[in-house]
Amino acid sequence: AHPEQVRRVLIFDWDVHHGQGTQEIFWSDPNVLYISAHRIDEDGSFYPGSGSAAEVGEGCGQGYTVNVPLPAGYGDACLWAVCAEVVLPAARRFRPDII
Repeated sequence: AHPEQVRRVLIFDWDVHHGQGTQEIFWSDPNVLYISAHRIDEDGSFYPGSGSAAEVGEGCGQGYTVNVPLPAGYGDACLWAVCAEVVLPAARRFRPDII
């Protein structure tokens, strides 16, 4: 893709750990929708201890960070549900130029 054609980017990060570095980079950017599905423990003890659903970005980027905390032992069915119920609807609303 050519940079001049890419204005809106969707990043979907799914693995056991929250992508706090990526989240921090795009925290205030309304042109990047960052969605992270990851394990999080209620007491915050699972590394890195970030990624609660309340973390949604700030300023112009508020609402462009979406964290989907998952319980220990989540599996494929849970991730498919995240895709169907969170990622696809968010992508349709955001209309990214690239994913």
